[in-house]
Amino acid sequence: MAITTVTFDSPSACVNQATRRFPQLRWDVTTTRMTPAMNGATGGFKSDYQINQVVGVVSMDRIWKIATFIALCMAWGNCVAFAEDYWSQDFRSKKWEIILSPQYTLAKNLGFDGGTTAKINDTWGFGLQIGYNFNTHWNVAGVFSWSQPDYQAVVQPVQGNPGPVRSTSGSLQMNTFALGVTYNILAGPLTPYVEGILGGTYIHTDIADGPPVIGCYWDPWYGQVCGVGQPTKSATYFSYGIGGGLRWDINQYVLLRGGVRQQWTDISNTGVPGFTIVKLDIGFKF
Repeated sequence: MAITTVTFDSPSACVNQATRRFPQLRWDVTTTRMTPAMNGATGGFKSDYQINQVVGVVSMDRIWKIATFIALCMAWGNCVAFAEDYWSQDFRSKKWEIILSPQYTLAKNLGFDGGTTAKINDTWGFGLQIGYNFNTHWNVAGVFSWSQPDYQAVVQPVQGNPGPVRSTSGSLQMNTFALGVTYNILAGPLTPYVEGILGGTYIHTDIADGPPVIGCYWDPWYGQVCGVGQPTKSATYFSYGIGGGLRWDINQYVLLRGGVRQQWTDISNTGVPGFTIVKLDIGFKF
């Protein structure tokens, strides 16, 4: 009768599963040897060497199946242990971070006092955030964002003015400077977050803010320059916003975030319009 012998380093859960899968084998804890159930078998073992020789001839396929199953089981156990260790780590506490933010602002229709309307086109922009993680949950940062959307406006004449309605178009430069506070809901590397910002938004337009000015001035590069200049409307307005999304700290140095922010700006003569900003952030921690 052929005798099958498989030797392992120690008894384990993987071997127990193997014996359940292959009931014709049993596990001998004392000798750390796996042998077939020998119903009525006679004879003894001369040596491990002789036994293994018989196995190699008769039952090698069965041995490879068992060994493969045990290897996969042990590999799966290592993966589970690694995952449990990774997701329990704290990659944020007491670290500074710099976040670069390509962002997309959705289109917005505005209505002004006197009936004038404007459509602010959707546009790409850019954001920068420098902050400090006091612990795994709380972050305070300085926030800057820039965008330059195009717009189309329908300008209504003042009541009593016989002038016609006219259309105009141009572009806006919008810069926001704010203080931001972020709360990461979970302690692990992957977490939802919520944020709030408070600051000001500078808006520069192509809309005339007075009559043309003729004069000369000194340019630092070209020297004296003379011509006609047209002053345009620009101002800084109170701004605030809230947002949220998902953050992934890949390791102790790099993070990714995706989120949405709703930002309101107190613009004169049109109330407090809100702008929706979709962001994809990449950050570096130190």
